Amino acid sequence: MNILPLKGTDELQFGTHKSDILKSLGKPDSIENLDAKDEVSSEIYYYDSMGLGLYFDKDTGFRLWGLSISDHSVQLNGFFPIGMSETDLLKAFPTIVLDVSDGEFKEYLLPEQEVEFYLKGDVVQRIMLSPDLEKYCVKYSC
Repeated sequence: MNILPLKGTDELQFGTHKSDILKSLGKPDSIENLDAKDEVSSEIYYYDSMGLGLYFDKDTGFRLWGLSISDHSVQLNGFFPIGMSETDLLKAFPTIVLDVSDGEFKEYLLPEQEVEFYLKGDVVQRIMLSPDLEKYCVKYSC
């Protein structure tokens, strides 16, 4: 799977309705906040074997607006960031910016591409992708 910043991946695009995701990926392993009943958070589908968390926004009729990826086979610009050391991440993506550091955990951002790298113990554990939220909200009436 290839990451396409601001768009999703080559297999999952932002704005896709959850019913279409269900058709292509099948039933998720688990669902958090079904129907966004808490009125605050997204409905989240977890596909554990694929290393995916899919975030659906209630305000847009449950369209995909966020992706959490922990699958080692995911690529970004020819690199496989999951499992990468912090040193190698900084070499591969020299424009990334440290956003959070609390000792054990770090979060790096790829400016203007809405890509976040989450590290634990100086190793990339997860990547979070988002669209350009302003454009997304215009297109889907957030």
